[in-house]
Amino acid sequence: MKPLDYVRNIEKIEVELTRLNAARSLVNIPRQLEVLPAGGTVLLRDRTDAGSSYYNRIKGFGPEDLAELDTLLSHYPEAAPCFDMTPHYMTEEVARALCEKGFIPAEQLAFLYVHPQAMVEQSTGFQIERVTEETAEQYIEWIRKSAGGLRVTRDMIARSREYFYREDFLNYMLSIDGKPASMGSLFLSGEDGYLANDYTFPEYRARGCQSALIKRRLTDAVARGVTTVYTDVEFGSASHANMERAGFRMAFLNTYWIAK
Repeated sequence: MKPLDYVRNIEKIEVELTRLNAARSLVNIPRQLEVLPAGGTVLLRDRTDAGSSYYNRIKGFGPEDLAELDTLLSHYPEAAPCFDMTPHYMTEEVARALCEKGFIPAEQLAFLYVHPQAMVEQSTGFQIERVTEETAEQYIEWIRKSAGGLRVTRDMIARSREYFYREDFLNYMLSIDGKPASMGSLFLSGEDGYLANDYTFPEYRARGCQSALIKRRLTDAVARGVTTVYTDVEFGSASHANMERAGFRMAFLNTYWIAK
């Protein structure tokens, strides 16, 4: 594929994943995420949480949309959105327009891709299980622990648990000596997949947990007919290195612009 093909595919599957993340969120009030096409852009807007830069984003904004900038911003009356900028739209005119409205480049993410192959898992002493209906609440407890003791109610669990064992959203738990060590997800959309939600508990880092989970998820993706898997990482991070070792290559580096 050409470079812009990867950009378009990633933008599409990333919006689908954002919809799912909104639906499964462990929050007191269910998210009301809207995905609104507006000219050449896509607006993500959460009516329950106007301050979230993840759930309130403008994607696909470029030079052809400059005249509509005020109209786009009017869709976010409570708080300014985040502009999720891919490099082919990041021109000098766009940058100046965003700066004039009080936006600054605040964060970047590297988006990667791989055409996966089944991998032979080496004996590591790790136990990797896919989350099932029976273990969904256990997995939610891992999520709660990873978030520093997030308060999770029975209503939140009842509303979210079914998302963690869907056939298009595979979640994995890696244990060491029977204790929670690491976890990650594989989202599926047709022949595309997306690795997400990678987390290793601090006491188990630098022991190969994520590399083992990446191999397992890529192997499972191949078994389901997936031809391309995408992910996003902080550039230069340990996760970036893990993905590169597994064969991932850079698709593009995007920039999040937020209001000062």
